[in-house]
Amino acid sequence: MKALVTIKGVSEFLNIKTSTLYSWVNKGSMPVYKLNGLLRFDMEEIEEWIKESRFLPNVPQKAIKRGTKNQGIDRIVKKAIDEVKGRGYNSASGKPGRGQGLGKEGEENGPL
Repeated sequence: MKALVTIKGVSEFLNIKTSTLYSWVNKGSMPVYKLNGLLRFDMEEIEEWIKESRFLPNVPQKAIKRGTKNQGIDRIVKKAIDEVKGRGYNSASGKPGRGQGLGKEGEENGPL
């Protein structure tokens, strides 16, 4: 610890308003010393805090291939609901589910 700096010195160094700095201090998000009610900062600690606060953007992931393995959750839920309600394509029989694909001649099953 070389020398302690005032809140004004740190706000100028960081190019921010003192009110922003007070807010960060109250949140406890930055290193600070309180000496008889006065806030003081160690510039070496502030520089280290800045390095630790570095933001690294997320690296974009490869596009997800559409297919049975990588379906969206909404699609999976919709498919499950349709299967439970008996709607949708039934791959086992190769035919549409109950009440689908029939015109007036399918009315003997009655409304769903």
